[in-house]
Amino acid sequence: MKKLRRFNPFRFNRSLKLIFQIFVLILILSLFTFVKFHYSESRAVKAATSQPIGEAAVAAAAVAATGNPQNAKKNPEVVLVQPINDSILYLINKKKLNVKIQNEQQFPNFIQHRLVILIQIHNRASYLNQLIQSLKKVKGIDETLVIFSHDFYSDELNTLVESVDFCPVLQIFYPHSIQLNPDHFPGQDPNDCPRDISKENAKQTGCLNADSPDAFGHYREAEFTQVKHHWLWKLSYVFDKLEYTKKAADLAVLLLEEDYYLAPDALHMLKLMRQQKSSLCPQCSIVSVGSYETSDYATRSSVVSTNNWISDKHNMGMSIDREAWSQLKACAETFCKFDDYNWDWSLQFSGMTCWKAPIQVLYARTSRVFHIGQCGIHHKGTCDPSKIVEDVNKRLAGAKFFPSEISLESVGQIKIMPRPNGGWSDPRDHKLCLSFIQ
Repeated sequence: MKKLRRFNPFRFNRSLKLIFQIFVLILILSLFTFVKFHYSESRAVKAATSQPIGEAAVAAAAVAATGNPQNAKKNPEVVLVQPINDSILYLINKKKLNVKIQNEQQFPNFIQHRLVILIQIHNRASYLNQLIQSLKKVKGIDETLVIFSHDFYSDELNTLVESVDFCPVLQIFYPHSIQLNPDHFPGQDPNDCPRDISKENAKQTGCLNADSPDAFGHYREAEFTQVKHHWLWKLSYVFDKLEYTKKAADLAVLLLEEDYYLAPDALHMLKLMRQQKSSLCPQCSIVSVGSYETSDYATRSSVVSTNNWISDKHNMGMSIDREAWSQLKACAETFCKFDDYNWDWSLQFSGMTCWKAPIQVLYARTSRVFHIGQCGIHHKGTCDPSKIVEDVNKRLAGAKFFPSEISLESVGQIKIMPRPNGGWSDPRDHKLCLSFIQ
């Protein structure tokens, strides 16, 4: 019979000690991995927010991301868009992985109202701050989803948007920005043709887009083309892809920009106009609470008019619904291939040549949206929006806001066929633009 081994307390203690040592080792390794990950993350954040885009560090990232940069020169159509700014891309993807509506629990009923404010943002934080301050005073903002659409990532902009606590908020990021692609399309490729080179000289140098100068003999400039791309992409995203809005048949979207400023009854007026559109102007595809007219706010705050939609008269504070979006999509070929880098002139041309009928607009004669921008793509220099905001508030002093009803005042119909402003002749821009609809 086999003898049972006697229990040895010393051997048991040694085994327990060994298990404890293994546990401590695993704990140390886990802690090391955690610290290493967060150290790498902080370095990525620092690199993304402290270095200017397009410097040597980003150029190195470009080589790593694209492999052989000569591939693009041989065939620029092989890869339409390939982000290369790894640091910024990391931060944006991190935001995308945590996509959720900010303040959703405080304002749970916003989705029932089917009105969304969609704001296109570049990098002018001082203007965006003024817009946010005006939004805070708008009646009904707590029932409205506000979507900030970025084509530039910065901590300053992100902090501003995250500070909004008076309404539900969502941030989206245009994925083909110049910031992500500083050294190749849709950014400015070093092998792109200079703006003012002649076509003959362009062909001799062999620059990428030598065959496609615009109507004025100029070649594309990335900073100008980005605005039109971003404008169409954000609409496509909200109407057709965003989970919260893509199935809303009665969705209406109010389009704003970072350098706008709103009157307190902007949403009240918009809702009133949209409610009465079927009786006042059933053929109107666009309802606009913005106007460049200088009417008297004390006596004419309830007056609206209709007209053909003209880009430089009705492009501010405009709202479109799903029916208008469907028309725009059906005419995407016209919109995306019209040789004009401006989205509004392209929309006007598309409306007059492709839509079932020329675009009609129902608009407020006393504007509820104001353009306070002094600096931007076309104007450089010191930017201080506070003085313009002060002037706007003086203009609104004594205004009779929140009319209970609106009255239609007829005006003569304007019909202008827009001429192209150029800057949009490159086939790569056409292809990218159309890809947002397909």
